[in-house]
Amino acid sequence: MEMETKSSICPGCSIGCGLYLLQAEEGEERKIKILHRPTSPMNEGKLCKFGTDLHMYYEREVLNNSVEGGEVKQEEAIREAKERLKGFKPDELAFIALPSTITNEEILSFVSLASEFGCENVSFGFERFFREIPEEASYIIERGLPFSEVEKATKIILFFLDPFVHYPLLARRILKAKKNGARVIEVSFAKNERKIADEVVLVEPMEIERIKEKKEMFADSLIIGELTPYTDSQFLALMLWLTASTSSRLFLFKPFLNSTGAILFGKGSGRGDLSEIIEGIERGEIKALYSLETDIAGAMLGGEEVAETISKLDLLIEQNAFRTPLSDVANITICSEPFFMKKGTIVNIEGRLLDIGGESEKGLQAMESMGKGRTYEEVHEEVKRKLGLAEISEFEIAVKREEKSFEMAEPKAEIEEIKGEEGYFLRYKTNPFFWNGIQSKNFVEISPAAMRKLGLFRGDEVEVVQGERKERMGFKISELPDYLILSEAKMSIKPLYVAEPHRMEMLTRVELRRAKR
Repeated sequence: MEMETKSSICPGCSIGCGLYLLQAEEGEERKIKILHRPTSPMNEGKLCKFGTDLHMYYEREVLNNSVEGGEVKQEEAIREAKERLKGFKPDELAFIALPSTITNEEILSFVSLASEFGCENVSFGFERFFREIPEEASYIIERGLPFSEVEKATKIILFFLDPFVHYPLLARRILKAKKNGARVIEVSFAKNERKIADEVVLVEPMEIERIKEKKEMFADSLIIGELTPYTDSQFLALMLWLTASTSSRLFLFKPFLNSTGAILFGKGSGRGDLSEIIEGIERGEIKALYSLETDIAGAMLGGEEVAETISKLDLLIEQNAFRTPLSDVANITICSEPFFMKKGTIVNIEGRLLDIGGESEKGLQAMESMGKGRTYEEVHEEVKRKLGLAEISEFEIAVKREEKSFEMAEPKAEIEEIKGEEGYFLRYKTNPFFWNGIQSKNFVEISPAAMRKLGLFRGDEVEVVQGERKERMGFKISELPDYLILSEAKMSIKPLYVAEPHRMEMLTRVELRRAKR
């Protein structure tokens, strides 16, 4: 069996690690092998567990072209999709693409396709944040920083972010900074087991407000945090306020590979917001949805409820390389190519414009055949024109950010009403597996005190309960506060800031029980 080697990019997170991918076709099955690429400037040959296990991601079941469950040729699926979209008013349509495996060129094509139908409900997952912050601070959301800025920082504050879990290749850059003399402070609910920080500031769940009392600790630092579609607006406001009031810099990592590209090329394309679109479907106002390379139910918390809501649509069009839980209810499915086969570019969190290394234009042309009908070269030239670039090089920072001074009002959290309650708090520690629909761990972390209280022994399981939601999991003992439960596995349990928007909580109240054998 002959294997073809390609230089490629890992789609696990916004770092965009370089790697070599070996592919072989064995009958109808695709066999993938991953090798390190030492010359990659993003990761210098290193890969996290998701990167080394990338074959699992690419060996999933392929999505076929279909109309109402019947397999058809792609041309027929595309033609049917275009005709059915014409039957809806612009406000009844929505377009969603979480930017894990979509190229800059596909983003431009997707935005253009939505505009062909007059649709403004377009979401790449980050739209709402631009409404909630001063325009002068938008560069922090829009653009990242080169890793060289991390390595030369003199003081780094990890703000509720465990780099070894959330973004493992970031941890290497922080360790280099420490070697260069940087002081690292971790602000968190629990100590990091790997002890990357020189100082740990532990915060009680209901006392996030007290971080403001330690404002001077943040002075002249590089604050590193995370922004996801589910980040609470008050928590973002807190990070920005600390940045603005202490002459610091804020570096926000994002979970999706081409988040920067999606923001650069999709910003201003519409008024869409992921949660608002789902709510619009639930209310019956949005009747048709075009989903591009996105497992909506798998990516979102409370996936079963999301899937139930999406099943209410009159029309669901899914364009993807692989099947998702919603493929069975999609009215039309359009098969695109796996990410590593794509011809196109992405912008990583540092601002590097990276060539994916593939040759296929299949997904792009599916959208262009419904829209303007442009060639790949035409769309690619638009990408370079918008970025002001003539050439592409992974060794250059193509997208730089211009930092501006801004003012931010001191955020006020409304948490008094649930102070004093007893119980446990669940905190998700997201990672590339979490966001890409692959379950890598089936346990939660709990404290020794919780184990003793529940009378747990090796081999037992626990139940994490939130109202009618219940998850049965294994457990691991970690050095945690008695009240805290940590999970890297996605469950049906919703964080409070998802269930109740505009609250500062990063955790949610749950019950913890010993599961019956």
